[in-house]
Amino acid sequence: MENYQWKQEIGESDYFFQISSQIERGAYEQLGEGSSRAVYDLGNGKVVKAAKNRRGLAQNNVEFQIAVDDKSGLFAKVRGVSEDFQYLIMDKATVVDDISYVWDYYHVRGNRELFQKLGEVSSKYNLLVRDFGRAVNWGQIDGKPIIIDYGFTRQVQKRYYRGRGLSKRPTRRIDH
Repeated sequence: MENYQWKQEIGESDYFFQISSQIERGAYEQLGEGSSRAVYDLGNGKVVKAAKNRRGLAQNNVEFQIAVDDKSGLFAKVRGVSEDFQYLIMDKATVVDDISYVWDYYHVRGNRELFQKLGEVSSKYNLLVRDFGRAVNWGQIDGKPIIIDYGFTRQVQKRYYRGRGLSKRPTRRIDH
């Protein structure tokens, strides 16, 4: 994980205040939206995931923690996060429209085999392996499929979704 010195150099609070203002003004293209976060294109090869509620804050926190620890190269890189986890900056990936692209890359015939292949990473970070079987959770950078939505862990599900009549609404890509 790269050093977060840039926060001190440009002023973290000013940087994220600018992002917040630009989102409110509609200056960034919205790429997608789920029940807890919206994703905007920063126009510089990065996206910002803006939390819409406590669930989004928790998911941004989890993605940051995984990105700091992970050495697998399987996850999109996180480049910054606001102190309150309201905003998370991540590398922008090209959309994966069909999960078969991921299957082909990993030389598997379906989700069951994909889950077996990625099971160790899933266990390490307590991820819900079934999320790996949805194209919307994948992107592509430099010809390699990477997971772009990985903040929905068992802990997040248990704390923020179960027992409240809530389920994670699938991420919706915005068509332009």
